[in-house]
Amino acid sequence: MSVMTAMPGLDSGDFRLDPYPAYARLRAEGPLLWSEPDRTYYVTTHQAVGAVLRDKNASVESPFRASRVLFGRTVMDVEGSEHARLRSLTGRSFAAPAVPGYLEELVPGAVHQVIDGLAGRGRADFVADFANEVPIRVMSQIIGVRTEDVAEFQSCTDAVIAYFDSATAQSRRAAVSAWAGMRGLLHRRVEELRPAPDGSVIGQLLAAAAEGAEVDDDEIVRQIGLLIPAAIDTSNRLLANVLHILCSRPELLHQAYADPDLLDGIVEETLRFEPPIHSTVRIWAGGELLGTEVPRGSLLTVLLGSANRDPGVFADPDVFDPLRPGAARHLSFGAGRHQCMGRRMALAEVTTALRILLERCPGLRFAQPDPDPIEGFSFRSPATLVLQYGSPA
Repeated sequence: MSVMTAMPGLDSGDFRLDPYPAYARLRAEGPLLWSEPDRTYYVTTHQAVGAVLRDKNASVESPFRASRVLFGRTVMDVEGSEHARLRSLTGRSFAAPAVPGYLEELVPGAVHQVIDGLAGRGRADFVADFANEVPIRVMSQIIGVRTEDVAEFQSCTDAVIAYFDSATAQSRRAAVSAWAGMRGLLHRRVEELRPAPDGSVIGQLLAAAAEGAEVDDDEIVRQIGLLIPAAIDTSNRLLANVLHILCSRPELLHQAYADPDLLDGIVEETLRFEPPIHSTVRIWAGGELLGTEVPRGSLLTVLLGSANRDPGVFADPDVFDPLRPGAARHLSFGAGRHQCMGRRMALAEVTTALRILLERCPGLRFAQPDPDPIEGFSFRSPATLVLQYGSPA
């Protein structure tokens, strides 16, 4: 194992814009690297990242994780029987059988509504006006938020996402205040649905409680809170990244207009090539890890973005190839017991949204010669994405 006293620019502006050269240098040093400055072990290769995510000794239990600080104990931040219980309860809303219903009923309606709002403008910021709008409209319906409460829900969501992006004292205060308001909104909705639970996430959790499941109102509200970073923020960043990649490659965008079936491969390759989330953390229980004795309580920084560019798994990893065989081996949704429950839903939602967008909005292209880049540290996407387009059909 290498010990690094100086990391290759992981906190620099260059890394924020393009982390991949630094990832390559880290992988060349080894799969597990101790950083003295950061007091963490970096996990760098595809094999090592997958192994850590599947290892029962690599735990998500930490009182300092942003999700734990804000929401308390949720399926994202617990282990063992508590994790199994919560995952079983929450996961049913995003399991494979649920996805076709969402695609038929919720996603197209939300996407068409958003595109209708773009009519007659010819130019829009597709981060603010499309990528951020579609997931919140879809998820608010899946969760069970009333139509008249969506604006308040979105305002609270924006503050929570800003905290996960930066985790500053100011963003934390704003998120705590927003989450207090959202808790009240969700508790009211729980009471409204209790007499006759519907098919929403709230309704399903209430029905499970009525049938004897070990879940109370506070826990229902906490599990819904985690869907903000886990489902909404991930999907909107993925949508923005796909659109940025397409507009950066006009020939590929032309091909996607002509053959929308290419979108499945384009979305999957975007998840490998430019994923929304580049890292996650684990706490090590002690013992040997990847051939190295790692002390109990050590912080592991798991570099998903580095794993996805590992040349030992992906040929020409720095080339965007929408026809790449095995692109789905990326680790952008994690792996093991904490793999993203909503991965099927996210893929289907984003692909459906893009398909409808290309059907209705001709001539998508950058509106300025120097568009905002895809950038960030743990979370990566463009700040804005100003595009021109023809009149929506």
